[in-house]
Amino acid sequence: MHPFLRYPFDIYAHLIAIDEQYYHIDTTTTSIQHGRLIWHKMWANIFLLFHIDSSEIFLRAKIIFTIQTSFNLFAVYYFSLVIFRNTFINAQKYTLLPLALWSSLIWFTLFATKSGPYHLIWSLWYGVNYQITLGLFWYITALTLVLFLEEISLKKRIFFSLQILFISLFILRVHSMEFLYYLMYLSVFILVYADKMLVLFKKYYLILIPFIGIFIFIIQTFQTESSKIFNYFHADTLPLLYETILKNGSFVVSHWNRASSSINELMYLSAFMTLLMLLHFFKTYTSKKVTLNLRMLFFILITSLFLLIPLYEFSSGLFSIITRKDVIHRFYYSASFFMLLPISIYYFINYYKLKNLYLHSTIFLLLLGTAIYSKNSRYYASHNYYRNIRSIGQSFHADTYAFHLNKKRIDTIGKKLADIEKNNFSSQKIYYYARADIAFVIKYIYHKDVYWEGRRANPDYLKHYKEDTPPLGYKKVLFETPKMFPKYRPYL
Repeated sequence: MHPFLRYPFDIYAHLIAIDEQYYHIDTTTTSIQHGRLIWHKMWANIFLLFHIDSSEIFLRAKIIFTIQTSFNLFAVYYFSLVIFRNTFINAQKYTLLPLALWSSLIWFTLFATKSGPYHLIWSLWYGVNYQITLGLFWYITALTLVLFLEEISLKKRIFFSLQILFISLFILRVHSMEFLYYLMYLSVFILVYADKMLVLFKKYYLILIPFIGIFIFIIQTFQTESSKIFNYFHADTLPLLYETILKNGSFVVSHWNRASSSINELMYLSAFMTLLMLLHFFKTYTSKKVTLNLRMLFFILITSLFLLIPLYEFSSGLFSIITRKDVIHRFYYSASFFMLLPISIYYFINYYKLKNLYLHSTIFLLLLGTAIYSKNSRYYASHNYYRNIRSIGQSFHADTYAFHLNKKRIDTIGKKLADIEKNNFSSQKIYYYARADIAFVIKYIYHKDVYWEGRRANPDYLKHYKEDTPPLGYKKVLFETPKMFPKYRPYL
């Protein structure tokens, strides 16, 4: 797969910030919060170690995308495996491992959104982004479940606990929304296992009370964003809370929840299969064939419902105050909805004592059938699941989502710059004026001085060339666009 590199989408804010950290440049060319630059500094140091400078900016993107996508798939796989082995009692390991792979594949294809003309799965939008925190959230949630539900050695408990602590600190600094997901899952787990949590608290309260206090202190100290909901916890503002929730929720549902591109046919199928499973389960509840851990099933069912948060006024309004209105659509990605179809299929296969071949072939055929239906059906189909699959297929073609100036054209810019520099016989340095995409190449690949208003801007560079006074010690040079270059249209 290739990362999504169309210019000037948000990926360039991150690539530019990494470049600034690589060269220790203190600028304000990005809108990224200072605390979140930890992620950019980390990658800048990795590239510094391996001598990958910004002339290889697209190689940098490929490296980040490959590593982070691989980790996200591993994290979802591990989370799925922990859920399956604690949900299906006495299930064999050789059955659960491939089932977790199916779950990871479903996660990979299930969540997507659209911006401009591009409909892409989550990994293509966020593969080169500090929202690696989503994968880290799945990972520490899995570790937390292991700590509470499984018998492991003291060394592993300490090791897992330290991982949860340090990863939590990283998430809080880099992108704290995923830590909210973690708290939501933790809250659901405590609710589902309330009796056991109470016993545990009574037994270890001398340890747990200081730990909870330290935990709250860490959250308040390290998070980069504060929640507006605390502004309403006063006598004069509390009456406004409900009204604000409904007002925000109405706006989110009408404008910002991205349901038209996020909700797809596989979600409907998963919901339908889950309903069938639950009806069958409660009908045969007393049967000895049933080997489900009810608590874990409820845990997954409740956390799957997080998918509904952006779809309803009250829930989207409430979470818009806890977070922000423009990010509510991201709560789709917090849902464990991708677990439902594998759980449902395995439940029926296990109940009727069928072979694993039926398990894998059923899941495969359902996914294939859903994609075909999504592509071709004229009734009750959004075509979104097919668009998800198509975006994955297109990502294997290097030019489909690449920077629209290919390597040959970038080399042409470099040769033209070299010719201009060679013929500069004055003592003044050159200050270039070029169209926006070429200016990006001049500034961040060839590191020349160029008129620049940021990645989102598309200024009239000819007007500025004619009217502006260059910086002291520089002379103006117009970089004329080569005739064979494609037209530049931002975000296309």
